Order: sequence, then structure tokens, then C-alpha cells
Amino acid sequence: MPRFYFDYRSPAVVIDHEGIDLADLKAVERLARELLGETIICGAGTGPIEVEARDEFGPILRVTATIEVKRRTEHGGRA
Repeated sequence: MPRFYFDYRSPAVVIDHEGIDLADLKAVERLARELLGETIICGAGTGPIEVEARDEFGPILRVTATIEVKRRTEHGGRA
């Protein structure tokens, strides 16, 4: 099975040096989506975040999201 690496950017960059063996690109996309979701749930800040999957030859896919938090102000408007 090929090995894939999953790097994070939000805005700090975390490079995956270990990687994981996965059967195919469908599994790579599924894991990239799961990792992005976990990053959001675990309290990533606001703004763009991404998980980029790569193999030994370079990037193969990127999953992105933008987090925007809008809170009500004391006067009922949006912040």
C-alpha cells in the first residue's frame, strides 16, 4: 500500500513526517476530511484551515474550510 502524509495549515504549518498507508485516493480523501473536521472540533481559530495530502511525489489533494464565528452584540446586532 502507498504511504500518504497529511500536512495542516491554520495558519501555523504542521508537517506530517510519519504518514500512513492507505489503499487508494478515496481513503485519502476520507481521512483528510476527517482530520479537517477534528481540527475544527478541537478548536482551531478562525480563518482558513486546510489539510493537504501528499505522497512521495508531492501534493495530491487539499481539503479546506474557513471558520467564521459571529456573535450577537449586546444590542442584538452581529459582531
